[in-house]
Amino acid sequence: MTFFVVLVAVIFADIFIEVSIWLYIGIVLVMLSLLVWGSVFIQSGFYLRSVCSGNRNTKSVTLTFDDGPDGQVTPMLLDILKENKVKATFFIVGSKAEKHPDIIKRIVNDGHLIGGHSYSHHFFFDLFSYHSMKNEMIRTSDIVYTITGKKLYLFRPPYGVTNPTIAKAIRNLKVLSVGWSLKSNDTVIKDETMLLNRLMFNVNRGDIILFHDNKPWMVNVLGTFIHHLIDKEYSIERLDKFLNVKPYAN
Repeated sequence: MTFFVVLVAVIFADIFIEVSIWLYIGIVLVMLSLLVWGSVFIQSGFYLRSVCSGNRNTKSVTLTFDDGPDGQVTPMLLDILKENKVKATFFIVGSKAEKHPDIIKRIVNDGHLIGGHSYSHHFFFDLFSYHSMKNEMIRTSDIVYTITGKKLYLFRPPYGVTNPTIAKAIRNLKVLSVGWSLKSNDTVIKDETMLLNRLMFNVNRGDIILFHDNKPWMVNVLGTFIHHLIDKEYSIERLDKFLNVKPYAN
């Protein structure tokens, strides 16, 4: 809205005084940059409010995992979480949940939370129509409900990309959009030492930490990082307690 007000003001001014074409170009470029920034950075809250951190005054964090379940990696991570008595949240891909219902059951039975992360996790998901996005979200929730009896309330947009279309789907389905404040970068950093150093150096109070449970190098990293958090006297809380929100829609 602000963009259009400024543009109309410039056009109106152009009636009385000559306005450089570069001013028009500059306004358009600034607006395009703002739209891209708002789409790519979920923390901006540009299109919709996504919860991206907890209470910064409390020395606690929460662990979240995207893109699973993976038939090999997810069970190993679940073993580590169980050994350390830590609860996490798994934002699952519906098509993978269909293939691994036993892992979905274990996630819930072990006391972890499940959130949605679309059915396909398609590279161009953010360009889908409203109905396609909504159907993917509903389909994923239905799959989880069939397996566990729980209807999803938590949702993380694929790649953390938001736009007016996905904002509409999220609002109409009345789910909670969850982002993150600390991205592990485990999708690009495969060196375990580098990954650990990044996490240990950057972790802060109230962080929602983003991992992926389809990356094999996370198996060795997770346990060491959990021990680091415990040594630093961080409390590791499940997302619903961490944010004081309901875990599921029913």
